[in-house]
Amino acid sequence: MGSQAYRTRGKVRRSSDLVRAARLDGALYEEAKADKTATGPALGIVALAHGAGGVVRAVAFGRALPTEGFLIGAQGEIVFWAGSSFAIYLIGRYLLGRTATYEQVLRPLGFAAVPGLLVLVAALASLVGARGAVFAVLVPWRLVTSFVAVERALGAGRVKSAVALLLGTGCGLVLVGIGTVTLLNVLA
Repeated sequence: MGSQAYRTRGKVRRSSDLVRAARLDGALYEEAKADKTATGPALGIVALAHGAGGVVRAVAFGRALPTEGFLIGAQGEIVFWAGSSFAIYLIGRYLLGRTATYEQVLRPLGFAAVPGLLVLVAALASLVGARGAVFAVLVPWRLVTSFVAVERALGAGRVKSAVALLLGTGCGLVLVGIGTVTLLNVLA
């Protein structure tokens, strides 16, 4: 009963919501879309998704400071999240005629980053040469969670959602490249 009452308010805040996101629970992504207070938790997921892994990579590859690794990892993922969400919003709004706002796309895509929380596992696996196997699971899983998030955020159907996701991902990757080069220049 309490869980149902919680869901009817549309709030996204429990740790079980991370499990629901990872399990591709479409209702969770709809709740994140509707819950205006879910932006903070989505940002936390996004920042931690690659920040912790960045610390391990910084140590493994001899970077000066683990904090630098955290900054590079978190910055890259936040830029990707914001940029790809904005591109998907623009595609959904102006090319597909959908009514979702930027925030309604941003929040579900933040929760779609949940598999990225395991990037720390991949970073640790890289220390023993098993990184490829971990990424072979994480990358497709992340794509699928992102697809479910976009489909629920835009309500545009599978093919249109897939096209919006692919184009948005491309835009996000370009922005990450620019942002990372900029951050490395600032840290140098």
